[in-house]
Amino acid sequence: MEETETSKPEAQDILGRRIRDLGLKIEGSPIERLVQQLYRELAAKKLTKFHPAIYLTDEWGCPSGEPVIGVPFYLADPALMQLERDTNDLEDLRETMMYLRHEAGHAFNYAYRLHRTPEWKHLFGPFRRPYHDIYRPVPFSREYVRHLPGWYAQKHPDEDFAETFAVWLTPRSSWRKRYRGWGAMAKLRYMDRIARELGHADPVRRRGETDLTVDEMEMTVGEFYHRNGQEVALGDLALDADLQDIFDTSKRRKGAKPAQQFLHDHRKTVVDKVTYWTGAQRPLIKKLIESIEKRIGELNLFADAKREAEHLIQISVYATALATNYVHRGKFVQP
Repeated sequence: MEETETSKPEAQDILGRRIRDLGLKIEGSPIERLVQQLYRELAAKKLTKFHPAIYLTDEWGCPSGEPVIGVPFYLADPALMQLERDTNDLEDLRETMMYLRHEAGHAFNYAYRLHRTPEWKHLFGPFRRPYHDIYRPVPFSREYVRHLPGWYAQKHPDEDFAETFAVWLTPRSSWRKRYRGWGAMAKLRYMDRIARELGHADPVRRRGETDLTVDEMEMTVGEFYHRNGQEVALGDLALDADLQDIFDTSKRRKGAKPAQQFLHDHRKTVVDKVTYWTGAQRPLIKKLIESIEKRIGELNLFADAKREAEHLIQISVYATALATNYVHRGKFVQP
């Protein structure tokens, strides 16, 4: 909650209000035009009968088996978007569309119950495979497409299909060229063919059931961010010597700037890239970078303005090494 306490006044005003009382709607909100863009993209692919309902909820998602799409409530209000930006690195337009396309893939799968067919199971695997938040991907595997960060298609067969759908749906993705020679091409060709077969067919499951809707969210905005901002245990880190090596500039040097502010300014980029290349969960990586950022401040370290690129490369590679350790061994640093 530290960053919510320093947010702009308009965001501060809503921290004590219940989310259900904010009157949030997709219609007329900032997210509406992106929802409409998704519908246009589906129409452009001639999916004339697939028009998934989209609703506001607490996070991105598609309830299992339900052909509906949940969108985070904060995307429906500028003040909430600013609060999310201050607290959790707000998705930009490109990222929002990536999530919408991915969730549309889940909804398409459920609408036509593709996961029950032998061909789907052969290509993607058993839908009932246990779902684990922490998984060990095979980096650079050509059996899977790449869309969301962290080799996400490898997480589960359902995610594999959703990622394949998203790549296929994305305008100008050039998937035929990009994935030529990859094992993932068989999945993309299946997606292209099944879309032609089902484009004018009514969904087997036309309507889906939502889970938590924005009108049912009793918690206040402040409670939401407190709940979603719990600390990740980072007690196994021993950062001081490493950070002092990376940020080794004297504070008396001309052009020296606080390293904590330097990392804060680049936090989203570092978190995005470390998440993308390691497969670790984004909240974990964000807490890792925040922990590093905080310790840099406590050590009163400085960055050299003339060596910013070097500092950024070093801290990114360092965080990637820590995250990779966590993915494969369950700890950032081994004893």
